[in-house]
Amino acid sequence: MRKKDKPTGPLWKRLLRSFGRILLLLAIVLVVGGGGFYCWNPQKLHYPRKQPPANFPKVDPDSSKLFHKDTNVTVVVGHPDDAEFFISGALLKLNEMGAKITLIVVTDGDKSFYPPFTTNVDENRRVRHQEQIDASAQYNARVVFLGGPDGRYDPDEPTLRKKLEDAMVASKPDYVMTFDSEYLPTIQHRDHENSGRAALELAPKTSAKWVLLFATMAKNYYVETGKYWSKRTELVAIHKSQFYGSRLEMITGMLLEREMSDGEAAGVEMAEGFRAIKLKD
Repeated sequence: MRKKDKPTGPLWKRLLRSFGRILLLLAIVLVVGGGGFYCWNPQKLHYPRKQPPANFPKVDPDSSKLFHKDTNVTVVVGHPDDAEFFISGALLKLNEMGAKITLIVVTDGDKSFYPPFTTNVDENRRVRHQEQIDASAQYNARVVFLGGPDGRYDPDEPTLRKKLEDAMVASKPDYVMTFDSEYLPTIQHRDHENSGRAALELAPKTSAKWVLLFATMAKNYYVETGKYWSKRTELVAIHKSQFYGSRLEMITGMLLEREMSDGEAAGVEMAEGFRAIKLKD
């Protein structure tokens, strides 16, 4: 049997070749592992972002009708706490003016995409359901949980799609509020994007005349919310399983910065911005 040839050449060249092979192997592991982690993780990167048209015109979605006694507003979100995090100022104002609010939560917030041995999904589901019920009671919203999987919501899955359609139609909305799935921020949770896409696609099947999209980079309508700031922070804090201690302080600071920025765009102290789309006359 022929003996294997011994490596030849200077030692430093042989070490360099070996080091290069190791680096190549590490690069392959990082690319494959990183790609797998990105697919598994529900936070998605949207870059470059789709930009709104230049001089995007402001729209008034019949504000006198929106903030009016007995107007039906249906809100579709991905998780328990989304409504309080993104638009609770507007929801508090709607309630104060006598609107009737239905909140549809498409996932249970159980974080079942984590390994079962690190997450008690049943307890997460129970706690987050109760937190949402407690928070929604502060602005008198009726809550509907659709039971979708947290981090894995598929807007085209037939059973959940039909449940969402039935819940939206049954709420008889004049307005639908949901996430913008077109003009997205750079990083967005896929449950936010997918719940918004499904709700926007289904909205024409309902009685709604307007859709108001939040978490959007194409804001053309603003709700003044300054007087509700203190209550807004209390609503976020109800979700103790998600926001507590230094994290709650960080989130509160981030929300304050965002509402002041939207307020500046609207010419008021604080506001929440939406992209308003008219569905029918």
